Amino acid sequence: MSQKYPIIRHEQLDSTQLELHRLLEGNPRLEHMTTVIADTQTSGRGRGVSVWQDENGKSALFSTFIMWPYPVRESFLVNKWICHVLATTMPKLVEYKWPNDLMVGNKKLGGILIENRWEGSRIVSSMIGLGINVEKSEHQLKRAISLQELKVDITKEEVIEQILNAMRSAVHWITNPVLLDRRYDTILWGRDTYQHYRKSNGEVLEAFVYGVDAQGRLRLKTKKGQTEVFDLDSIQWIDPKV
Repeated sequence: MSQKYPIIRHEQLDSTQLELHRLLEGNPRLEHMTTVIADTQTSGRGRGVSVWQDENGKSALFSTFIMWPYPVRESFLVNKWICHVLATTMPKLVEYKWPNDLMVGNKKLGGILIENRWEGSRIVSSMIGLGINVEKSEHQLKRAISLQELKVDITKEEVIEQILNAMRSAVHWITNPVLLDRRYDTILWGRDTYQHYRKSNGEVLEAFVYGVDAQGRLRLKTKKGQTEVFDLDSIQWIDPKV
């Protein structure tokens, strides 16, 4: 991997995201694009209480520190940005399930974890953690899929290098929310088929994804023709394979 940015490699970590936190605590002026990579994580983090599961050496596991040189005033714009970046490197059949999963059909290829640091009304930096299944694992969950199973001949090192290079080249895209909105719309998972969703009150909906609003909330359109809007953790997709 060509070293165009600071890269810290570990065979094993609790979490690349937690290690990046520790680096920032020790050096608040951490260099843009500083990246932590691990062969395996013992406590890989997903959003909320989710845990990332991996088998040693078979996933691309890394977290990158982004210093935004332009004002970023909406947190979900960072989600749209990284999905746009990933769409330039991932196979075209990969879609992005709101708010943080890489999907192929109903199977999960990877996950995204974003933590933003605000100063006043703007985001000044983001820590973006990524976990992508590269090789098929013996302990892989039934609802997971890997790049290997998609017939993509690539190593985890190459996956990381491609994504980092794309991130580095695409920082200026954050200034074009219209482009990011339009692109995110085309790669958003769940727009083509009805799926079952459970609301926080237990009610089950059959709906398809109708987009994401300006506040980053999910819009679902039910079979009854009604459109409902949901914040994070107020709606959950019901995986038919679970």
